[in-house]
Formats: sequence, C-alpha cells, structure tokens
Amino acid sequence: MAASGRTKKFPQIKEKNEGKFTSWAKNNGFKSACSAASSVMKNTGKYTERVVKMANYAKNFGCKK
Repeated sequence: MAASGRTKKFPQIKEKNEGKFTSWAKNNGFKSACSAASSVMKNTGKYTERVVKMANYAKNFGCKK
C-alpha cells in the first residue's frame, strides 16, 4: 500500500494524448492550460464532453499552486 493510503495508481495520460489539452487551449486563445481548465470548469455546458474531461484532469493533477 502506498504511503498516502491509496491503493489506486495515479491515472496516466496515454502518450498519444499528451499535449492535446495544451494545444486546444492555445488554439482557443488561452494563455495556458491551467487558465483554460479553470474557464472550462466554470462553464462546462459551453464545451464538449471531451474538453471538459481534459480540463478536469488538468485542474486536478496539473494545475496545483
């Protein structure tokens, strides 16, 4: 068992999907993936399910301050 008490492994991004959200964010006028993730998660109805899932992952695992 891991030191944190969790039994599940950290969800990894498949190599073919690495960078997709960052590319999407830059192509849609955001300065960074984290700013895009925050905007998407504030208004999930405006974006596709695929983008919302990528934003949620970015916010949970990549955008820690």
